[in-house]
Amino acid sequence: MKFWIVSMECAGIAEAGGVKNVSFSLCKELSLAGHSVTLFIPYFKCTSLELIKDLGKAEDVSLTVPMCAKEESMTFKKAVCTQGDFNVVFVHHPCFEEKEGVYTYTASEQEKNPDFVKGFGHKDTPFMDSLFCKSVSAYGNKATPDEIPDIIHCQDASCSLVPCFASKLQVFEKTAFVVTIHNAGPAYHHNFSSIGEAAWYTGLAEPELSGALNDFKVEPFLLAANAGAHITTVSEHYAKELIDPFNITETEGLSPIFFNRYTNIKGITNGIDYERYDPSNKKESHLPFEFNPEKGDLEGKYKCRDYCVEQLQYTQIEGVKTYGNINVRPQEKENQIFISYHGRITNQKGISVLIKAIPAILNNYEGVKFIIACQGEIAIEKELAELCNRFSGKVIFLNGYNREAARLVNAIGDFIVLPSFFEPCGLEDFISQIYGTLPIANATGGLNKILNNETGFLYHNNTPENLIAKLSEVIALKLYKPEKIKEMIQKAAIHVHTNYLWRSVINNEYIPFFKSILKK
Repeated sequence: MKFWIVSMECAGIAEAGGVKNVSFSLCKELSLAGHSVTLFIPYFKCTSLELIKDLGKAEDVSLTVPMCAKEESMTFKKAVCTQGDFNVVFVHHPCFEEKEGVYTYTASEQEKNPDFVKGFGHKDTPFMDSLFCKSVSAYGNKATPDEIPDIIHCQDASCSLVPCFASKLQVFEKTAFVVTIHNAGPAYHHNFSSIGEAAWYTGLAEPELSGALNDFKVEPFLLAANAGAHITTVSEHYAKELIDPFNITETEGLSPIFFNRYTNIKGITNGIDYERYDPSNKKESHLPFEFNPEKGDLEGKYKCRDYCVEQLQYTQIEGVKTYGNINVRPQEKENQIFISYHGRITNQKGISVLIKAIPAILNNYEGVKFIIACQGEIAIEKELAELCNRFSGKVIFLNGYNREAARLVNAIGDFIVLPSFFEPCGLEDFISQIYGTLPIANATGGLNKILNNETGFLYHNNTPENLIAKLSEVIALKLYKPEKIKEMIQKAAIHVHTNYLWRSVINNEYIPFFKSILKK
């Protein structure tokens, strides 16, 4: 089969959230399985070419796209990704090339222009999304017959307009379209505020736009479904939540619409590219010491912990501002328990629940330490900094993003807390289990793939009180039944490696699905 994978981000090229891992692994594994794969992705200021070869060898493709009553000039540059040898087409335009982040502004952009607030979405997001989707579709008229795909697979709301434009072109009459919903939570819809705004940016007719209304807003996901795209999402659990008529708040009213329209949403749980995290291979894991939880070997894990605690006292991590510190007294070593958190600071991730739970835990358990790595809403960042001052030596907050530091935070914990109010799939639980760190999670969406009391711990009703109760239960288990924890660590690592490799997910789930939707 021939695939076009359309995404705003891809691991190793332009990174933001979990979409990057799905885009990369789909491209890589489909290509390794013998399929023809081309990734279409904007060229940002933050784009990395570390995994790219042959850029500039093929002739550039140029075309114009109608946008907001004028013509925009686009340039397409072809290349190849060295991991998987799949094709890459970079879409060039100043609106992409000037951005330092894929979806949001960075601190340096805010310094240059106070209107570009760090962590907030780009002001021209409707323009960027529409232009990118129109450009990918228009590229079909410049492509050779051999380049026209059997399937165009679009990742999340920012790319979901592609079927609306491409389905109108004769060149794609034998092409099937797939749109994967990675997150339908508030602020992730990339919707238009009105039919008028949608018409201005997309150029689509009013009847088409009015058929995709959610209250007064025009939903790209609904536009895609109405254009004949097959809708998928990133776990079977989340697929059920997306068609739950009572799941109004967490999807901003989208679920009742899917339910009333009998929308079929295929849930395929994301996999994990194990080789990129393998703790027994320092080169891939980017950890300072090697270990193997699948074999019960955790010595290197605790060496990583000692290394991390020492480094944080004396070294400034690139891209990260550190608040607080961790003091480990020799007499505490046997009973110390490290609890990690890594993720974005958004309402979805439930960091506010964790912040309220931490004081109760630290006041009751002397040997517990919290290590937190995240960035996002400024008000919550300040709360975390104040927490570090209040509990000196027991809480450390790494504000920012650094790949090595993020992995180290996951690896050194005994447990990682995932208090998300909703979570389509979640990769942090996979990564932590690979590193011998057991997840403690709210039982929602894709986090339900954790086997309770076997590969991690689940709790229900996401309140600080319930999280405190679950943390207390788990801490007691660690203190008084450490062998049970060791058994769970080994089982969790084996479970993820055995059942959730991307190669297995693609062969067992995606390939049969893609074959079922091919146009004859």
